[in-house]
Amino acid sequence: MFNKVLVYAGLLCALTSTVAAVVEVIPGPSFPSLESLGLTSEELFAKGPPPALTSRITELQKRYDPVCQGYSTGSVDNVIACFNYLEALGTTACTVNGDDVIMCTAGDAEVGGSNISGDSSVSSYCSDAALGVQWVFTNCNYEGQVGGSQAANGNGNLIMSVDNVNFG
Repeated sequence: MFNKVLVYAGLLCALTSTVAAVVEVIPGPSFPSLESLGLTSEELFAKGPPPALTSRITELQKRYDPVCQGYSTGSVDNVIACFNYLEALGTTACTVNGDDVIMCTAGDAEVGGSNISGDSSVSSYCSDAALGVQWVFTNCNYEGQVGGSQAANGNGNLIMSVDNVNFG
């Protein structure tokens, strides 16, 4: 009897350790679905962080003064999953019509873009918008929590922000 209990306990532990809650990556309104890109949330999380920022990222600082903030943050892993989503969009236009657009949410993290041009819209390749997000999670990481803003690469009028989904 005791041996059976140990076997059942071992099986239960094996089952519970392999069943992990998957955080869903949710594209913003008018952004392509994960399915249309042939991606899953699991893949975006598994990809992990990108290599270190390249020298092109220094150009961002000439166009916008980046901001780190700690009052509205999301988990760095959730932010990186959204980064990986935007990066996967490549040369697809990340466009902000009006003032602000949510581009991606994952768990407690929200990645959005703001139009500070004064024009009706602003746009950059999504891979360039992703570099603004990368700057934030690289430079504004407080014990695994990330928050802040930085311009999209090459476009000081499209400001990428990382916040908590409940902020605002």
